Amino acid sequence: MRANQVYRVETECVTRYYVWDAVVRISHWLNVIVLGILIFTGFYISTPFYRPTADEPFGASVMATMKNLHFLSAIIFTLNGLFRAYWFFAGNTYRQWFRFHIWKADFWKEAWWKLKDYVTLRYTDYELHTLGHNTLATLIYVLIFFAASVQGLTGFAMAGKINPGGFFDTLFGWVIPLFGGEANVRMIHKLIMWGIIGFMIHHISFVIYLEVFREKGMLSSMITGLKTRPLGWEPIEKPWEKKEK
Repeated sequence: MRANQVYRVETECVTRYYVWDAVVRISHWLNVIVLGILIFTGFYISTPFYRPTADEPFGASVMATMKNLHFLSAIIFTLNGLFRAYWFFAGNTYRQWFRFHIWKADFWKEAWWKLKDYVTLRYTDYELHTLGHNTLATLIYVLIFFAASVQGLTGFAMAGKINPGGFFDTLFGWVIPLFGGEANVRMIHKLIMWGIIGFMIHHISFVIYLEVFREKGMLSSMITGLKTRPLGWEPIEKPWEKKEK
């Protein structure tokens, strides 16, 4: 399938739409892997939960290995994020965040309508109005992208202190005085990590819920690229204007 087109694959009961291209799917699963490594090694670096005795041959290398894995994963996560930022402009409709016109009232009307839907669980009463992200989800992803950027800046700034005057200290050393010292930078780094963990818990649980009870193919769409809708389904441009049930 060509990435810049939306394909429909109809069966007797549903229509399947090609929504997520291979770049988006590979980038997503690469993030899953490196975030898992970053969180695991980050916990170990902060509070080592396994301390080999000094006479064990690998005793002195465990912490160094964890730090190296953490740093390498952070590099991959950053490069992946920068490429996704490029892909937001180069991609098609469903992978572009910038197709949303944040300066228009309709953007915020949809976000407010969707927030009320989630809080009151009314979204269970009807089919989703779009194949891509709704505007509220878009806002959340933008915030997560911003938080991940700050996470990278604070992490590379702390890594730079290992080699004062080196490449990372020169490039990111300004971050530490900006936030009032290394202790504050470390605290911000940890707080954002907990925020990302909270987002991951919500994201995974909600996707599984939608996969099982609502939008069949939600989880598998990040593997196949295909989302499923009932036959005859059409996107709704202004769902907040529909009649309440």
